[in-house]
Amino acid sequence: MHETPDFLPRRRDALAFLLASGASLCSPGFGFGAEQSARPAAAPSKPAAADRTAPLLKDVFKSHFAVGMAGDVPGNYSERELALVREQFNAVTPENCMKPSLVHPSENQWRFERTDAFMNWCVENKIAFIHGHTLLWHHQTGDWFFQGDDKAVVIQRMKSHIDGLAGRYKGKIRSWDVVNEAIDDRGDARTAETENLRKTGWLRTVGPEFLTLAFQFARQADPAAQLYYNDYGIEAGPKHASSMVLLRRLLKEKAPVYGVGIQGHWSTRGIPYDALDRSIADYASLGLKVAISELDVTIAGASGGQLGGAGGRREVRPPTAEELQAQADAYAKLFAIFVKHKDVIDRITFWGLNDRRTWRYGQHPLLFDAECRPKSAFWAVVEQANRSIRPAAASR
Repeated sequence: MHETPDFLPRRRDALAFLLASGASLCSPGFGFGAEQSARPAAAPSKPAAADRTAPLLKDVFKSHFAVGMAGDVPGNYSERELALVREQFNAVTPENCMKPSLVHPSENQWRFERTDAFMNWCVENKIAFIHGHTLLWHHQTGDWFFQGDDKAVVIQRMKSHIDGLAGRYKGKIRSWDVVNEAIDDRGDARTAETENLRKTGWLRTVGPEFLTLAFQFARQADPAAQLYYNDYGIEAGPKHASSMVLLRRLLKEKAPVYGVGIQGHWSTRGIPYDALDRSIADYASLGLKVAISELDVTIAGASGGQLGGAGGRREVRPPTAEELQAQADAYAKLFAIFVKHKDVIDRITFWGLNDRRTWRYGQHPLLFDAECRPKSAFWAVVEQANRSIRPAAASR
């Protein structure tokens, strides 16, 4: 029997202290865990040092699912940011460095400097769950893959690419996004009855079987890796229906699909909570696991995973208290769904580290602010873990 952790009583006191003091979790001397808690000389009315320590997400959800972040670590991350990764997360996904055009820019050229640095850092820092992203995509993929439009040649290039990347890290990467975003965004009642595949070089040169082949090649390259189909917007509407058609076909063709990655690029202005709940159950009905693979919730802008995001760096308007609360409420509702489906979901990955390290810069999408301080959304997420643990503890 283990003691039930209880982070809720100190949640508001800890957040108030952090914000009032201006302390930064990205600054030297401030960390997560009791041994690194802040120790101001101030007033006795403050809670004890342990009470001011932010809990670790990887520990809070250790009986539910892995909790991860995405980033090309170590890169140009600060020591404090790298410490935040080590302390809070037990899963890491490379955000860009393993995408085809970056790691394999031409047929006879590989660039493994960044991918090797990423892998070495994860191994050295005992990251338990490394997830590879991504073997096949239509964006950030060199035109050389499709030159000549010869089906057999393109298939061989695909296999060589997957062998070269997945094979290099065989036994070190637990899971892979094998195919990313193959379903078209535009859909209606008619396309919902079909796979509605996106018109890409892969589809044009190889045909729909490119997905089955990619999964088969990935299995050959690393027999132990868990293999995912990854996409945005597949939790609702015609695109969800098309994803079910596609997955049923892949499974019928014996493609070794282990799970589905629901990216989860959402906005507080509209999250399809009910549809998300149903979609997770739908994928489970096929015998598949689910990952929430690229989670962020912006306080401005639209939902979606399209390239383009928030645009370049610019002057950022600070979020209002009302916006932060709306974001916290949204994350709480999402994690209530995730916890409900903890037997199906094996990983929740935030797409970035904090509100500075995010592709949606300026939209404040993550649990930590630009200075690595936990936001209201952080505490709302922790609260969902406590709510799920307490009933089980009470029944023992």
